[in-house]
Amino acid sequence: MNSVKYNSVKMASASAPIKEVAMAAKRILMCRPTYFQLTYSINPWMDMRKGVNRSKATEQWETVAETFPDMVFSANAAVIKGNRAYLANFAHPERKGESNPIHNTSLRAGDALWGGAGNRTLFTGVGPRTDVRALRDLTEKLDDGTSWKALGCRLVDPRFYHIDTAFCPLNEELAMYYPYAFDHISQHNMHNETDLLPVSDREARNFACNAVVVGRNVVMHHENDEIAGKLEKLGFSVKFVDMSEFIKSGGSAKCCTLAI
Repeated sequence: MNSVKYNSVKMASASAPIKEVAMAAKRILMCRPTYFQLTYSINPWMDMRKGVNRSKATEQWETVAETFPDMVFSANAAVIKGNRAYLANFAHPERKGESNPIHNTSLRAGDALWGGAGNRTLFTGVGPRTDVRALRDLTEKLDDGTSWKALGCRLVDPRFYHIDTAFCPLNEELAMYYPYAFDHISQHNMHNETDLLPVSDREARNFACNAVVVGRNVVMHHENDEIAGKLEKLGFSVKFVDMSEFIKSGGSAKCCTLAI
């Protein structure tokens, strides 16, 4: 794969160019929405009558990328632990073809997010897209002898089909989440692992939890002033971006990124 360096950004040329951004000792993978369109419906947000403005989507994507000098949703690609990657096995046939291109380009989280003390808890969504068998398989495949655990979090609202649409670790001690996306047992178990900052139903539907966090910087869809104010009082810096075209497919800023 050919690539050119431009300041702190490395652009890789491919059929759907990939952008890597280095910031705060973290690299974030993004896939340009060159072929992004709405041709099927696999979650409650996808309405084919609306369509996607690809030009506007590209502008919105660029805004997210520049904040850090459906294959577009690279967060769904894999779960990362150290130098190991557990590639997604997509539930819907419309997305089955994405795993091989990702594997072939050696990219290294899907329906799972690291958080809690020492980032040693893998909060894993169990529901529409990830089942209990996948959770067991994931635990076995990523077992490297270190002290960590996978916590199954059952999603009960079809609008929140991936855990990253309703849960966002902010650091090792705190995460924001939409309580009613999860069953009561999961809420209790999650609270045992980390402090939780609840998000309102309105802002959950605005994908407030589908945010990108790098250090104290939080990038999220706009129109989430209430939770943004709470975050800023806690010392975070919030950057609003317009992700309206991606929300038509049920994703926002976090769905467009994969930390590697």
